[in-house]
Amino acid sequence: MPATDAERLVRAFLTAMGPTPEAVRKAVDDHLTDDCVWENPGSPVCRGKAEILALLPPDFARLEVRFRHLATTGDTVLAERIENMFRADGTPIALNLKVMAAFEVRAGRIGAWRDYYDHTHLVSERPDW
Repeated sequence: MPATDAERLVRAFLTAMGPTPEAVRKAVDDHLTDDCVWENPGSPVCRGKAEILALLPPDFARLEVRFRHLATTGDTVLAERIENMFRADGTPIALNLKVMAAFEVRAGRIGAWRDYYDHTHLVSERPDW
């Protein structure tokens, strides 16, 4: 089944995060609307790119993502995935983190991003998928 433009945007955003902190910031700047809202379990709601970047660890350098499922309706993409996040020195922030998210696309950019995961299990031995 062919991917939608919204699905391609979500994939492009998540796979563009790395391999340096500068590349992560560029991915945010290139793929999110200026007023994007990001919701994360256990964290304050971020409104706008500056707040989103401020919530990310300053040395967050690389995201490895394995997509499990993508579902799209209209301009909303649901993305089930497993993530590994690394600092600039290569140490992990999260390993095998199971994440479900809703991304709302507007005018070719992500305008809302809501992640759902168990923040008490950022590091797992194996992905279980």
